[in-house]
Amino acid sequence: MIKIKLEDSHVSVNDICKTKKSILEKISDLLSRPSGVNRNDIFKRLYEREKLGSTSIGKGVAIPHARIDDIEYPFLSIIILDEPVEFDNIDNLDVDIIVSIIVPEKNYSNHLELLAHLSSKLDDPLVRKELRRARNSSEIIKSFHSDDLEFI
Repeated sequence: MIKIKLEDSHVSVNDICKTKKSILEKISDLLSRPSGVNRNDIFKRLYEREKLGSTSIGKGVAIPHARIDDIEYPFLSIIILDEPVEFDNIDNLDVDIIVSIIVPEKNYSNHLELLAHLSSKLDDPLVRKELRRARNSSEIIKSFHSDDLEFI
């Protein structure tokens, strides 16, 4: 069981971000207050990770992620865009579902397991359909419930 922080305040529905940079800025805003980490630090880490290669996983989905100092648990944010945007896509589909995670920099061994779980969940066409139809954070969070994740 992977413990993860996910709350209503980490979710943005019907968002109007127009660029990859604005998406990373939005993620930083969503996760800064709950994690206690400066938004600029989160943005810098996410941006550095994107420079290594796009976190687009295809089918209109991206999973930006970064390791962050001074957090105890992973934090998850979810953004559903009104209009898809180019995200250095690995396929021809622009991104409209962004599920981002920040994980502890040190002593955190579940990073890859969490990424694999989220990728698998988002590969399910029914989950993507639910997310695109969702109109509030409760509906979105419900789509991520699983026996492998514990929301704390």
